Order: sequence, then structure tokens, then C-alpha cells
Amino acid sequence: MSSTSTVPTATDDATAATTVCIDGNEAVALAAYALSETVAIYPITPASPMGEFADEWAAKGRPNAWGVVPSVSQLQSEAGAAGALHGAIQAGSLGVTFTASQGLLLMIPEMFKIAGELTPTVIHVAARTVATHALSIFGDHSDVMAVRPTGWVMLSSSTPQEAHDLAAVSHAATLEARLPFLHFMDGFRTSHELNVVAPIADADLRGLVDEEALLAHRGRGLDPDRPVLRGSAQNPDVFFQAREAANRYYTAVPGIVQDVMDRLAAVTGRRYGLVEYQGAPDAEHVVVLMGSAVGPVRQVVDHLNAEDAAAKVGLLHVRLFRPFPVEAFLAALPVSVTRMAVLDRTKEPGAVGEPLLEEVTTALAEATMHGERDRLPLVVGARYGLASKEFTPSMVAGLFDELATAVP
Repeated sequence: MSSTSTVPTATDDATAATTVCIDGNEAVALAAYALSETVAIYPITPASPMGEFADEWAAKGRPNAWGVVPSVSQLQSEAGAAGALHGAIQAGSLGVTFTASQGLLLMIPEMFKIAGELTPTVIHVAARTVATHALSIFGDHSDVMAVRPTGWVMLSSSTPQEAHDLAAVSHAATLEARLPFLHFMDGFRTSHELNVVAPIADADLRGLVDEEALLAHRGRGLDPDRPVLRGSAQNPDVFFQAREAANRYYTAVPGIVQDVMDRLAAVTGRRYGLVEYQGAPDAEHVVVLMGSAVGPVRQVVDHLNAEDAAAKVGLLHVRLFRPFPVEAFLAALPVSVTRMAVLDRTKEPGAVGEPLLEEVTTALAEATMHGERDRLPLVVGARYGLASKEFTPSMVAGLFDELATAVP
């Protein structure tokens, strides 16, 4: 519960209280609403409350961080929401939408265009299972992993407080990076988790935003007085080169995101890294994962190391998934590690490995080939928590037991 004598709601006056008891959806909506001007919504479980909060606050005349009431529009589908978002940001507005699962997949055509046009915006996702042999409304990462080729920066949160903070980071960093951000949390497990959250005051949220980057975004808005060509068709002689020309923007993303995280820490005292390590400094066995499952893994790592100094286990928590922050990942990983389990909360039938496993193994292989690491650890892939299947500390302990076998 809140540390205040009564439990205020963020809807009433989030910034007046030191802490509030809210869920992950409201925590994200607080930051997203404050840092947006155009909100395009369409309901889908478990992301609907984010749009509902924005709609309610706008109806009550609640201003954003700049003192303006955002425009909130409900479209007739997620495809419509993505189209409205695309149009708004092309005009230089600060735009946002919220979605999950099949709703996110309906946005894919617009997502490719938005990223290709180097246009800042944010989609907040309460990550949910994509229907295959059956429908499931519960959480995993199959929806967000299905859109990773679109070119959006992908940032993961594991708790309501982290979701609030990284939502703010996403809105600030997208303007500096000139790339759209997809910020996701685990559906229901985080989106509906009631917990104590310390909201960032609107003045501090506004302070996170680089004014020059914001003005540059405004200046790129389509204007009949400053005509430019967009949305053209290109032939093979130039298309390839244009696609490769975007590489430098992606290379800059890890530094930009970490810089915004550091500015957030200066204001709130809550410090985040692109990749964070917890465990024995000389760990030999390590688990790598994203999202809410970090909680039980952290508990088991602390327990095992406290019970037995020879356990030597650790956890690598990945927040920035795409573009994968190779330098931060390698810097966080102890050189002593000999075995790793990489956990993905999705299944890609027929693939050699799931998405996080592929990123990790590629990063390690290239580092070893280039002499940045002495040896390549044994890397084992694992799936967990599809459609919110239970993932408990006892399962994590079993995972470490398996890593210790002769052939895991």
C-alpha cells in the first residue's frame, strides 16, 4: 500500500503524493499522457486501461506537461489507431498509442513506415500471447517479438515503477534518437499488478525532454509552406543504399537511452542500465532474461549465493532488447561465466533459437572471434511462461540444477 496515510489515486493527483498505489497500466499512462499531444486509442486486453485513463483525463481537461490538454481519439481498429498516429507525428505532434497481441500485429504496416521515415513516437504494449492453435488473453512476448523487424527500438519493463520510469525514458529518448520506441511490460503480470509507485512530477518529465530535439521534430512536420517529398517509390538503384543509411541512428540508440536513464536517475534517484547484472562477481552460471520473471530469478540467485558461497550464480537483466546493446551486455557479463541459460517468453516454431537467445549467442560469438572474450560460454536456450504459465522460484532453482549437469 502507499506510504501515505490514505491511498491517493494517480487519477486524482499523482504528482501531489510521494507514492501512490496503482497498477502498471496506470503507471505507464501517467507518463505517456504527460508527454503526448495526440493519443490514438483502440481497446484490447490487457492494454485497454492505458487508453481509458488517457480518455478520462482528457475529458476532465487534465493538461499534459506543457499545460495543453492532449487530443484523444478512439479509432475503429488498431490499424486505424496506427494510421492516425502516423499522420499526427508526420505533422510534428507528440503522438502515442497503446495496444497488445493481434492489435499490435495490425499496426505492422504503419510501423515499418514510421521507422523508415525516422519519426519519433511511442507505442506502449501490455505484451500478450498471439492466438495460434487457440486464443489466449494472457501474457507472453510473442506479440512484441513478432514486430522486431519493423525497426522500432524495443524497451522492456519488469515492474509498475519501472514501467512508469521507462515509459518516460521512451518518450524523451525517441525525440533524440529520431526512431520510434516500443515500450512493453508483461500483460496482466505487470500491467495489472497493483504496487507502490513514485510518479515523476510533470515538471521533471518535461525536464527529461531535450527541447532542441523537440523543436527539430516540430520543424520536420509536414507544412505546405515548407514542402518536402515523403512516401515516394524507389527503384533498386537507390533503395538498398537508403536502407543502410539508417544504420547510424540505430548505432546511437544505446548511448541515447542510457543518457536519458542517467538524467532520470539524477531527478528520481532510481538508476537503470540497459543491461544489469546481479549475483556473484565470479559467477560461473548465469540466467539471461527480460520482463517480470526477473523477480523470481533474482530471489533464487540471492538465496543460492547466500546459502552456498560456491554456488556462483547470477542474473543478467536485459532492458534494451532492440537494437541489442552488445557493449553493455558484454560489460555486464562476468568474465568467469562458463554456462548461460537464455530464457525467452515466446516460441518461434522451426527457428534455431528464440529471439533473445539469437541476440545473446551472436553477441558472444562475435566477441570471442574478435578476441574480446577468452572463451565462448556454453549457452542453453529455454522457453518459459507462454500465456502466463507459472514461473516460480522452484523452477528457477531447477534451471540452475540443469545448468550444472554434464550435458544440460
